[in-house]
Parts: sequence; structure tokens; C-alpha cells
Amino acid sequence: MIINARLLVIAVAVTAAFLSSSSSLRRGDDGRAVLEIRDLELIPVDGGAAGPESVAFGAGGEGPYAGVSDGRVIRWLPEERRWVDHSSAAAPELLDGCRGSQDPMKEHNCGRPLGLKFNNKTGELYVADAYFGLRVVSPEDNVSRPLGRQHAGSPFSFANGVEIDHETGVVYFTETSTRFPRREFLNIVVSGDATGRLLKYDPSNNEVEVLVDGLAFPNGILMSEDRSHLLVAETTTGKIHKYWLKTPKASTLEELVQLPGFPDNIKASPRGGFWVGLHGKRGKIAEWSTTYPWLRRLVMKLPPRRVQRIMAFLSRFGRHVIALRVTGEGEITEEIIVHGLLQGYYDIILHEEDMYVRELASLALVIAIGAAFLASSSPGRSDVRAAVVVIRYVELIPVDGGAAGPESVAFGTGGKRSYTGVSDGRVIRWLPKERRWAEHSSASMLEL
Repeated sequence: MIINARLLVIAVAVTAAFLSSSSSLRRGDDGRAVLEIRDLELIPVDGGAAGPESVAFGAGGEGPYAGVSDGRVIRWLPEERRWVDHSSAAAPELLDGCRGSQDPMKEHNCGRPLGLKFNNKTGELYVADAYFGLRVVSPEDNVSRPLGRQHAGSPFSFANGVEIDHETGVVYFTETSTRFPRREFLNIVVSGDATGRLLKYDPSNNEVEVLVDGLAFPNGILMSEDRSHLLVAETTTGKIHKYWLKTPKASTLEELVQLPGFPDNIKASPRGGFWVGLHGKRGKIAEWSTTYPWLRRLVMKLPPRRVQRIMAFLSRFGRHVIALRVTGEGEITEEIIVHGLLQGYYDIILHEEDMYVRELASLALVIAIGAAFLASSSPGRSDVRAAVVVIRYVELIPVDGGAAGPESVAFGTGGKRSYTGVSDGRVIRWLPKERRWAEHSSASMLEL
């Protein structure tokens, strides 16, 4: 189910020392805010499909929309609590044969939508499809159409992330590899393949321009608020790069931050900076494969699902960070981790939903079960097809006076005031306009 945003933000934001059984928020040894997730409810995706890779919301907040393993883009209707078909890249005669498929060998016929982004002015949905390239769906259509003059008449081999300049309508997207298809994504990491590219599509002339090549698994992409640069996640190296669009540095690429895991999607945080989802830790298989060519050759001969199982098993040891909040200067300030069985289930997608921003900054965290990732890392869990969880707000609200441990919260009749009990016996009230806590009451008989 979609978690109630208002209740969640207070339950998460004021938790200090006493932690609930399902999630907890604390400060790590390095000073980062840490949200620990131990349990989540899921939104099943009907039809047997799996693997939402990215989500998007319409200009009016409609959705979320998500792309799944059978090639469809689906839309969530919250009032009816069900998914409906939005669009597909596959030919109409193939739709019935594709529906519900989790078979990677069908992806070249059915398509595999990855990055999604709405043009808020036109209502068009841009789709980066791993097999059919960059595509767009008009508001009145249910079949996407290709964009750009493809090389030799064929689509880009592995389109992944997509971003739009809403001022100019220009679309930026990543091509993860020109050598390997999506179904062989692990080979990109293991082999050290660096044939990925950052591209620009101009709708005014239907032309595609290569901005950067030689990238190692370029993935998520985000435009800065001032439109001066793009952030590009490079999965194999674990780096976030800046590609400058303006300033004297225009057309140059520079490293912003080295991350401890494999970055995936990037989404802006209204509090500044951005959130980046991590598919997993940079494990020993990737490290050793880079160091020892003989091991790289051996791993590439193994069935992809076997390699995925091994990597998933190794990633379960220790804490599993699934998202990081990073400043514009590259400082990691917050992280989200999961525990227990959740470590084997989730790929991560981040989305920020501006329409819900009020007193508290918003963060939408969508944790989705990836098609190949779920099948490989969670054998025996085939009853769980796919799911999306949306968390719209996360922010630390320090409790003054040194107290800790909010256990519960309550809202006033108008729903605008929140109250919580803390470790020193007080019940305190949040004043949103003043952004501070005020004392409400106490049961203590002592004059402290």
C-alpha cells in the first residue's frame, strides 16, 4: 500500500533514540542521518509482471507510473487501488504474448521501459526503453513512438536514464552499453565495459547528439535546479559525475563523488542536493574481476542468474545501504538502510514529488522488486511478483533540550499540529510556522 505521507513523516522525522520495530532514524558514527527500514508493505503489480525500474508522476500528481518487465508502462489509480495499462512500445500483435512476462529473452520483442520522465508543458511521457531506445507517449496515445534518427536504422542498444530540460524541451538520456543488452547487464560490470554514452535529443530537429562516450554503465541522470549541469551515475565505478552545460566548464565532465555502492537512479531533494539509489555494495566479485583477468573470463562464462545469486548472497552481509542523500558539493549527509530479508528483495528507485512539499521537505522513495534481481536473489519467492512503496517525506527534526525517543505521535483536530512524547517525560508540540518544538504537558510531579 502507499504509506500515508503525513503520518510517516512525523513518525520518521521525530524518532531519535527509541526506535520502532519497522523503521528507525538515527545519527551514524560519521554524523549522517540514518533511516533504517526493517519492514514494508508492498503494492502488487498485477498480470505477473515484475521489476519496476523507475517511476514518474504527472504534472498534476497523477500516478505513479512505472515500467515493468513485460514492456508495459502502468499507472496507479490510488482511489481505486489498482494498476491500469498506460502504454507499451511493443507491436499490438505481440501484446498478449508479452503480458506478464518475466523472461529476459522476450525483452527484445516486448521492450523493457527503464527511465521515465514527463514533459510538464506538453503532458508527453518520455521513455528510455532498453531495447527500443528513446520513445515518447502523447497524452492521447497508448503506444510509444521512437525518437531521434537511430544509428543504421536501429534503436540505441541500451537506453536507461532520461531527463528533460523543461525550458527548452531538450531531452538527455544515457545509453548504458553499445556492446551488451540489458539482459546481460552484469557482464557490463564484470568485464569493465566502457562503451556507455550520454546523449542529447533535440525535438526541434529530431537529432541525437553524443555528449560523452567511454562511460562505464551510465545510469540515472538529473538536471541541476539552475540548469547549469547534469548529474550522471556511473554504476560500474560507483561514481557520480557532473556534465557541465553552462559556465566556462561547458561540455566537460568531472567527478563529484565516489560512492560505496553501485548507483542507480538520481532524484533531486527539495532540501538541496540529491538522493541516489544504490543497487548494492561494490562487492568482491566486481573488485576481483577487475583485478584478475582470469576470474573475469570465468565469471563471464557463468549463467547470468548464477552470478546474480552469488552477488546477492555476498551483499547480504553487514548493513545494506539502499539510498544516499548527497549535497551539491559531493558530501554524503544521509543514508537509508534495510535489514534482514529485505536485503535480498529490493532494487531502489527514487522520486521527489513537489506538490506535497509543505512545511517538511519531501522525498519519495520507491523500493521496487527488479525483474532479474528478484528472481535471482530471492528463490522460492515467486509469489511476490513486484511491488512499489512510496515514501513521500523524510526529514530530521531535532528535539531540543537533549531529549530523545519519540514513541508515538498525535495530530490536533485540524490536522496541522503534531504532538509527541519524549524521554524526559514531556509531551511536546511542533509549531510548523516557527519550525520549533514547544512544551505541551508533563505527568511529572517534580519541579525540574
